Amino acid sequence: MKLKHLPHCLALSAGLFSGQQALAGDLLYWQDNSLSYLYGENFQRMNFNGEEQRTQTTFTFEHASGWAWGDIFYFLDYIHTDNVQSRGSFDNGTFRQHDKDSFYYMEFSPRVSLSWLTGQKLAAGPIKDVFAAFTYEKGNGGPGPENYLYGIGLDWEVPGFTYFKTNLYQVKINNHTFFADSNSNGYATQLTVSAAYPFSLGEQDFVVDGFVDWRSPSRDAGTQTSVGSSIQVKWDAGKALFGKERQLYVGTEINMWRAKYGVKPVDGSDDRFDQTAVQALVKYHF
Repeated sequence: MKLKHLPHCLALSAGLFSGQQALAGDLLYWQDNSLSYLYGENFQRMNFNGEEQRTQTTFTFEHASGWAWGDIFYFLDYIHTDNVQSRGSFDNGTFRQHDKDSFYYMEFSPRVSLSWLTGQKLAAGPIKDVFAAFTYEKGNGGPGPENYLYGIGLDWEVPGFTYFKTNLYQVKINNHTFFADSNSNGYATQLTVSAAYPFSLGEQDFVVDGFVDWRSPSRDAGTQTSVGSSIQVKWDAGKALFGKERQLYVGTEINMWRAKYGVKPVDGSDDRFDQTAVQALVKYHF
């Protein structure tokens, strides 16, 4: 996918949700859409001759919404790098390397409230609700281009936090084709924690939000235990500069991985790809 196609991809993503409010009626409680621009260095290039650092530009469309029956989170990343991202696959037993300098990645994550589904309020102590949680992952760069996740989610009441969510998934890994045979599909367990914490310094408003993913190893898919996270620290620039709250944010994102993507080298060694990358961030909500 070339950069010239980016406006069409973002327009398609936005169009998926643009008519929601008119169609949803009383089912839709709230929704938020945003576009982000990120630029950062120190991303680890995944290749077959060792690790290299690279710079990376990311354009992101995000959608989040709350419904009578549950909630939805969706994002689409278009990523462009200053060098190639290597990816491998087996073709009739022959390992082939493919290089990309731009690619996309998306996740679609609906959750169904079990309180809504059963007609019983499933809340106890700090637990606000229980959900049947699902995620579909798809990308054309890096490993694991198409995964299916299903499990149980919890919403927590935590003082000071806008939200605090945990999801425990069973992961069906399909076509894990980076350093592994393309037929090596398998299962893993994943715990995802996501949260947002707003705070103020004087008259300036800030928010810290993001997620942490822990995924277990999968022998069949050829993966090892991995931990990945993206944490954003943002200043409400729109409020400070234009008097419009929670619309335009400027800040930074810290992207961290231990054993990035859980991949293992084809040589069977215990090497892993670790990464800590800091990105500049501009985010606009609409």
